Amino acid sequence: MKLRNTLFKIMAIVAVVFTFLSCDNEFSPVGGEIIGGVNFQDSLYVATPVAYSKKFERVQTNGLIRDVQGVQTNFQANLLGVYNDPIYGPSEYSILSQVQPSEFDPDFGTNPVLDKVILSLPYFSTVESTESQSLTLGSGEVITETVTKYTLDSIYQNNSFRLSVFQSNYFLRNFDPSSNERQIYYSDDIANFGSQVEGDGTPLVTVEDFIPSPDEIIIDEIVKDVDDLDSLVSRSRLSPRLRIELPVQVFKEQFIDKQGGTELSNADNFNNYFRGIYIKAEPTNGTGNLLYLNVREGNITLQYTADSDTQTDDAQTDNTTEREQREFTLSFTGNIINSITTQLEPTIAEELKAENQDQVNGEENLYLKGGDGSFAVIDLFNKCVEFDDDGNFILDENGGPIFIDCPAATEEKKTELDFLKSQNWLINDASLKFYINQDVVTAGETEPERIYVFNLETGGVIADYGLDANFQLFDQNNPINSIPNHLGRISRDADDAGEFYRISLTQHIINLLGEDTDNIKLGVSVSQNVNAVVSVVGDTSTTNDEIIPNSSIISHEGTILYGNGASVPESKRLKLEIFYTESTNN
Repeated sequence: MKLRNTLFKIMAIVAVVFTFLSCDNEFSPVGGEIIGGVNFQDSLYVATPVAYSKKFERVQTNGLIRDVQGVQTNFQANLLGVYNDPIYGPSEYSILSQVQPSEFDPDFGTNPVLDKVILSLPYFSTVESTESQSLTLGSGEVITETVTKYTLDSIYQNNSFRLSVFQSNYFLRNFDPSSNERQIYYSDDIANFGSQVEGDGTPLVTVEDFIPSPDEIIIDEIVKDVDDLDSLVSRSRLSPRLRIELPVQVFKEQFIDKQGGTELSNADNFNNYFRGIYIKAEPTNGTGNLLYLNVREGNITLQYTADSDTQTDDAQTDNTTEREQREFTLSFTGNIINSITTQLEPTIAEELKAENQDQVNGEENLYLKGGDGSFAVIDLFNKCVEFDDDGNFILDENGGPIFIDCPAATEEKKTELDFLKSQNWLINDASLKFYINQDVVTAGETEPERIYVFNLETGGVIADYGLDANFQLFDQNNPINSIPNHLGRISRDADDAGEFYRISLTQHIINLLGEDTDNIKLGVSVSQNVNAVVSVVGDTSTTNDEIIPNSSIISHEGTILYGNGASVPESKRLKLEIFYTESTNN
């Protein structure tokens, strides 16, 4: 037995040593093979990318469905409320949505009477605790029910705002007649649709000081007993949600009274007849709160009674007609649009004008703002470098290239990328470190935890994203910790102020220098969920259909990062650090 244990220990040691040696030799060659008889010297090359910002005039806000590794889920990402960003200023988020009935050509029965109309939109919440308690019904029956306490997720700021619900008269079409492709709706469309969005101008209901509550929704069914006293029949509990009553008369006239009519007979007729619901948010005291909602899980329920189709013996004997409870449901479906209106801080608004952004030399600050905000552009290795008549690179005293103004398009030129490709380097690590401009950013919980890097031409992720995901660093249930090597979380100091974001580009640089990928520009945005890899479009002042990640539009936060401008402190300036191993002959 001792011999057997000893052999196991020896085998384990050999396995560990073999694994170590195997890992130690896993270089990423660029420009040549590893050959014998050479020494290896680890070195650092620092590149300064050109970086600047672009401001959106509007962004796509329909079809904002969260995408997890290419698999779409039924998650409609919409924001409702008022958010006052400490850097960028206030934004208002409202929602316009079509609805779909639970059935067409409905039969509401004989003598239908509409009792209540309930609008219900669930919040995102997590269970904090549960406990059991006894409940005595009016009949004397004792039942056990579960009481749940919740914590609300994705609620930002805690002041009230005015919430109004309108029936919209604006028809939302599915296809763009100019292209016959799916209609795209933008963040400023609702403002441009005019008064039709608010129907006749009178809201169905208004809540002047709306603040979401984390409490359970308790629904009691109460009937009159033989003594005409209220008697509790049953109780149901729902998770926290926006739940308000809409006027009965309006929905009676538009639904109950239309039984058998063409208006409710099919989808096309219905969509033209009942064109949608507009949920409008307005500030009441300059601030408010912002809700992150899955609108598709919401509904409008018409609760009504009608004569029972079957009568009991007692009812027949008494010559009475029994009544029964029924429901007719409208689901939020079809086109769902977010309007986003941001009153950008004047100084930042001026700075973000396209004519004020230096796309040749780069800018001092990079402005990242979610929603209808802005993102950064990173241009790597396109600076022109000096070379002699024989095509050899002219180097500075540190062995690096000498940068020059690019010649005319008709003249020969070489870039920093050409220089890097000519080197026989083995790339070990490459990363960008974006330092936060703490002089202007309000520190704390309003700083975005994650930023997102993407291919500016296609909107797709870059190679390093796939490496994290393939090595099981993709956390579907907790996206704030997902893809941490490539898209590092915010690094904070002792005072909880954000210092920097580290973005790994190692595989992207290896592919770029190995000519496996084109030298595309990169985009950088804030992200509410780095697992969401779907892209949509937006318009800037210079480019229509600019690609932007869906995760940026459903984000509300903003930050300001240091760029590469000459006035940026050297220690905080944006740099791409490339650690490489260089082979030298003995």
